[in-house]
Amino acid sequence: LKVVAVGGAGYHSTLLRCFVRHLGAKSPEWLGYLRFLLVPLGTHPVAQYLGSVDGRYGAAFLDPPWRELFGRSEPPATEPFNVVGRILAYVTGAGATHPLPVAEAMLTCKHKFPDEDSYQKFVPFVGVSLA
Repeated sequence: LKVVAVGGAGYHSTLLRCFVRHLGAKSPEWLGYLRFLLVPLGTHPVAQYLGSVDGRYGAAFLDPPWRELFGRSEPPATEPFNVVGRILAYVTGAGATHPLPVAEAMLTCKHKFPDEDSYQKFVPFVGVSLA
């Protein structure tokens, strides 16, 4: 099952948090059937990594016209290229996927007032290196 996630880094982080919280605790045998296909809008570190290991992905979503279109604060009057066509071509041709490690970091948070107890929060993340 291909799950296409079109959005910025913040949206993908929210999606990852929901996945880990609600689906990650379930039995893992069915997780092998899910494939998340990330389509970046704007600057996205995971997309940069995917573009470095997959030239086709980089050509579709990291070229200057794509970055320029989604780096603007206002949408252009006309679409400079077929955005939907690019996404559909990527989804259709995505036969191989790249496994990305998902992990959680435990953060200890303190309240603003010293008399309140601290609390722990788990934050999921995708572990990629952009060396």
